[in-house]
Amino acid sequence: MTSGGRPPNPRRGVPRRVVVDASVALKWQLPDEDFIPQAAALRYDYLVRHEVALVAPSLFLYEVTNAIGMAAKRARVAPNVADEALANLALALGMGPRALRAQGLRLGVLDHHIRFIGELHVGAPFRFRGAVLDVDADTLVVLQEMRNTATDALAATFRVEVGLFDAASGERRPLPAMPGADALRIALPAHAAPKGLNLTAPRARPRWEEAERLGLEQGHVGAVSARECDRDGWLTTDGFIARVWDGASNLPWRRPPPGPQTVKIGGAALEYRLHYHATPRAGDLITVRSGLREIGTKTTVATNWLFDRESGLACATAELVGVRFDLSTRKALEIDDETRARMLPYVKDGLAV
Repeated sequence: MTSGGRPPNPRRGVPRRVVVDASVALKWQLPDEDFIPQAAALRYDYLVRHEVALVAPSLFLYEVTNAIGMAAKRARVAPNVADEALANLALALGMGPRALRAQGLRLGVLDHHIRFIGELHVGAPFRFRGAVLDVDADTLVVLQEMRNTATDALAATFRVEVGLFDAASGERRPLPAMPGADALRIALPAHAAPKGLNLTAPRARPRWEEAERLGLEQGHVGAVSARECDRDGWLTTDGFIARVWDGASNLPWRRPPPGPQTVKIGGAALEYRLHYHATPRAGDLITVRSGLREIGTKTTVATNWLFDRESGLACATAELVGVRFDLSTRKALEIDDETRARMLPYVKDGLAV
């Protein structure tokens, strides 16, 4: 046996050929992918042990670049850095992380509205600006803008409702007095206002039985891992969005039509709203049930209910405005009659965040 615990390759010098696609490469780059240890072992066998020769499809580089760019822009990187920016804004309001830890408290997001406005390519420098929209005894509402540092171009906006929680039990706690909030207060700018969604009061917390009755599709099924959680063991906000995103490829209305495709079609989320009912912990089982609420000329509105599978209650609800686009021209595509007909069976009455 070698020091790595693997038997030596009896055909040393004749590497075995392994075909990898974009899904494998993404496990080397994105921390919320499944089967990361197996993908890392394959990379080790290629780079260090020289026991495999990796072979990729012709579109491999394009698919990986596009997927990482979409992850960075749309769903799986932005919320994470937005949480870091939120912590800095909280410090300015007298709720620094050490002060909260000393009291056994943590900040938690209650509701997110996210608009993706401009391109922010992987590796581009960016910064966040924050301001206060509203505050009362229990809820702080803030606005965050994500901008390209080099050009000041707006990439995304985050309207965030924040509460204070007991770090051990997860129970809500009242907010402290924040005398500095008024100096940071602004009105919600037009570019951060809802466009394809709304900010009405959330519906009652969905139950699994309702998802069954509506016939919602099952997208993601999985368990919360410790690496997805904060220092107190609670799932971070990007973990919620990651499950919506990871389950999207399993949804039937996302599948390409049968037969050869003359246009390379991609998809993107333009706008999100998420409402958080309860925060899972490491080991909890999460299942995402999804349906379409609306089909427009170019966009769809998909509703996703994220269930704690053990209790049968939704831990979060999410809606997103999605668009299909031509990967060559980067232009949005109208939803043709054939595609619309394939989507219509999945439009369900009564869906909401």
